[in-house]
Amino acid sequence: MVAASGIEEPPNEPSASVVTLQAISAQISAGKQHRKHCSMKKKRAVLRATEGMSEREAARTQGIPRWTLNDWRKSADDIFDYKGSEKTLSRAPGRRELAPFGIELIAFMKDTRRDSEVLTAKTMASFVRDVYRDWLESYIQGKKDTATAYESLLRLLRRFAYRHDFVQRTPSGLKVNCSSIVGVDAVVSYWAYKCINGAI
Repeated sequence: MVAASGIEEPPNEPSASVVTLQAISAQISAGKQHRKHCSMKKKRAVLRATEGMSEREAARTQGIPRWTLNDWRKSADDIFDYKGSEKTLSRAPGRRELAPFGIELIAFMKDTRRDSEVLTAKTMASFVRDVYRDWLESYIQGKKDTATAYESLLRLLRRFAYRHDFVQRTPSGLKVNCSSIVGVDAVVSYWAYKCINGAI
């Protein structure tokens, strides 16, 4: 047996690159944090359980962020008055669509694209003018003047198109600058000259 010496060697400290790699791998393995969605049933249970508690204490005991709990407490009447399914995540998910004819407008947009016609906000506005005149008149009534109403309608239709993944198609990938065309032309003429003169 070898006698243990009184001097202990310090453990090998990892280098900076190893520490960096470990930190990066920890971030990657942690993944993206997803929002926590709670059903109406869960919201009601939490509100009943935390009644009379302070905000911090209630958040700590239930494992819910303070701001979320504060929002739930502010809208407690709406949460308890809700008559729908308790499995739903909120009273009305999503934003209310301003145009009540969204499905018909999407069908028009798809038909226009299918027919290889240009789809712009102006063509969509003419469709709305021709088919939904009553809605358009009620929409214009709330605006200052007709120019403002028209610009507002175009903005509404552009946002609608973007929200439903209809983006402006631009042929920018097909465009070639003049210098590359001249270069290609020179190469073609060189090889054409060689072929004609029988050099190849």
